[in-house]
Amino acid sequence: MAGLTAVRADELAALEFFTGCTAAELVPLAAQLQPLTAEPGQMLMRQGDDAVSFLLIGTGRVQITHTGPDGIPTVVEVTPGLIVGEIALLRNARRSATVVAAEPLTGWIGGEDAFAAMLEVPGMMDKLVRIARQRLAAFIEPIPVQIRDGTTLFLRPVLPGDNERTANSPVEYSSETLYRRFQSARRPTPALMAYLFEVDYSEHFVWVLTNGTDGPVVADARFVRDLDDPATAEVAFTVADVYQNRGIGTFLMEALTVAARYDGVKHFTARVLTDNYPMRKILDRFGAHWLRDDLGVVVTEIDVPATGDLSLSPELAERIRDVTRQVIRAVG
Repeated sequence: MAGLTAVRADELAALEFFTGCTAAELVPLAAQLQPLTAEPGQMLMRQGDDAVSFLLIGTGRVQITHTGPDGIPTVVEVTPGLIVGEIALLRNARRSATVVAAEPLTGWIGGEDAFAAMLEVPGMMDKLVRIARQRLAAFIEPIPVQIRDGTTLFLRPVLPGDNERTANSPVEYSSETLYRRFQSARRPTPALMAYLFEVDYSEHFVWVLTNGTDGPVVADARFVRDLDDPATAEVAFTVADVYQNRGIGTFLMEALTVAARYDGVKHFTARVLTDNYPMRKILDRFGAHWLRDDLGVVVTEIDVPATGDLSLSPELAERIRDVTRQVIRAVG
C-alpha cells in the first residue's frame, strides 16, 4: 500500500496544478485519494445532488453544465490539471452544475479528508484562490456603469482575493460607515472579512463596484439566504465614504434584485440601525415597512421587485442577469 501511495504522490507532483510541490508533500493527500477513470459521456457529478467529493483531473477534459431557473444551460469545458467540485463540497451543499467526461479521463477523487489534507500542502490555499479567481475571471467581464455624477465604475461579482485587495486598498471606510454596516464599533475581524468576500454565489451572492476594471472595491451589496427559507434572503450594502450620496446604493439594490430573481429568491429582509437613513430610504422605494427589532435596530421584509419595476435599462438588466448566470455556473 505504501508503494502505491508513493507512486500516486509522484503522479500528483507531475500535474501542473501541483507545480512547486514535492512528492513528499503530497503523500498525505495521495493517501486520501482514489484513482478514477471515465469514458466519454460518463456523468461524474450531477446538478442537485449532494456534494460528497471533488475531482482532480489528470488527463482528459470534462464538460460542466449549469442549468438556471429559466432552463437555459450554460456550458464550459475544464482541462487537465484543474480541480472541480470543491466549492460545493466545502459548502456541504448540493451541486450547482453537472460534470460529464468529454473524452477518456483519468484523475483522482477525494472527500472532506482529502481536501483537508490538500489544504495542508504549503501554498495550496493561495493556489486554490488564484485558480478560482482565474476560473471566474475567464468568463466575466466587468460591466461599466455610469453613476449619477457621471463617474464610470465597474460592476462584477466579488472574486476570491477581493478580501485582501480591500484590506490593502487606498479606499477608506470610516468608523461611522462600518458601524452602520456591522452595527458594532469594532472593525470587522479577519474571519468576518473572509466570510464577506469568500462566497458561493448561490446561498451568499455579492456584487462589488470597482474604480477601474482592475481597481479597488468602492462598494458592495449582498444577499444571504435564510437557512430555513431559501426563498428569503437578507440584504446589506457598504459604500466607501467618498462614493456616498451618488446613487450607488440604489443601483446596487437593483443589481442585487436582478441576481436574486435569477437565483430564485422571492423575498428580501433587512436589519439596520434605526438611524441608517440612506439604506432605509433605498428600501422604502420598494415598499419597506419597518418594525423595531432591538434597541436602535429596525427590520423589514419586502418582495423582490420585478425587473420591469427597476430604473435599469432593459439592456443593462439583461447584461447583469447574464453575468449572474455566468458566475453561478463558473463555481459549480
